[in-house]
Amino acid sequence: MSTLWVEHASSSAAIARRSVLAAFGDAGVTGEPALDAALIASELVGNAVRHAAPLPCGQLAVSWSVDDEGYQISVTDGGTDSCAADISARLPDCQDTCGRGLRIVAELADTWGVAAEDSGATTVWARARKHD
Repeated sequence: MSTLWVEHASSSAAIARRSVLAAFGDAGVTGEPALDAALIASELVGNAVRHAAPLPCGQLAVSWSVDDEGYQISVTDGGTDSCAADISARLPDCQDTCGRGLRIVAELADTWGVAAEDSGATTVWARARKHD
């Protein structure tokens, strides 16, 4: 698994998008799967910047892995505010600006979820299988 540390800033979404696209290209994943992965990374970072605190180091961790079965992208932040709390459960009913990025993630990924850690950190992850 590769990890990119980015600032808790809106500009980090573009950095994550470019980094994932380049890394996937290096791994031989190109075209639509690579573009989808880059968009997922961008949306997860954007969501973390809008709705969560940074990790204690002041940054976000963007991680990804690619294998023969597909890929996984995750973003870890320092914990969420009330809008993003339990967003995975509220997503179908969310009609405001909260959750639109995660709707994109849900459409592009085969599965996604949220994991809360004892430290207070939150990781939002998405997985996509390799499609022939």
